[in-house]
This record gives sequence, C-alpha cells and structure tokens, in this order.
Amino acid sequence: MHMDTSSSFIPRGFLDLTDVAECALDEQLELLQRQYAAACRAVERSRCEVEQLEQRDDIEESVLGQARRRRAAAETRSQQIMSAIDALEDRRTIQPGAG
Repeated sequence: MHMDTSSSFIPRGFLDLTDVAECALDEQLELLQRQYAAACRAVERSRCEVEQLEQRDDIEESVLGQARRRRAAAETRSQQIMSAIDALEDRRTIQPGAG
C-alpha cells in the first residue's frame, strides 16, 4: 500500500487510476476555463450591444428586449460555468492525491 500526501491509503494497483482520474479532472477544469473565457466575451459583447441599442431612438422595443434576453442568458451561462469550475476545484482539493 502507498500513503499519499493527504494521508489516504491507496493500494499500489490503483495508483495509475488515481493519476488518470486527477489528469481527467485537470483536463475538464481546463475545458471549463476556456468555456468560461468564451462566455465572458459573450457577456461583454451582449452588454455593448444593449448599450448601443439603448442609445438609439429608432429601435423597436422588441429588438431591445431580445438583446436584453441574450445578455441575461450570457450572464447566466457564465455564472453556471463558474459554479461548475468551483465545484471541480473543490473536488480537486479534496480528492486523494490532489495537489
């Protein structure tokens, strides 16, 4: 048996599995971080769009409403991705062998 830094016992036959699991977790975290960056860019684009539309007086309310809904959806998506990132980071810190 092997004892890792978090004082958990890991049978030798399972050391590779824990490394793979940690690697997969890191890959998933990297993917989510890229998605979060893209979501943040979408939020900023939609904010700019709404601001520009609000300054015009020849825009129908339905068009402005649609732009506001897109902004809200982009903000929600970025918040959801951040929640997923937080959950994975928490999982990574409590996972045996993480660090």
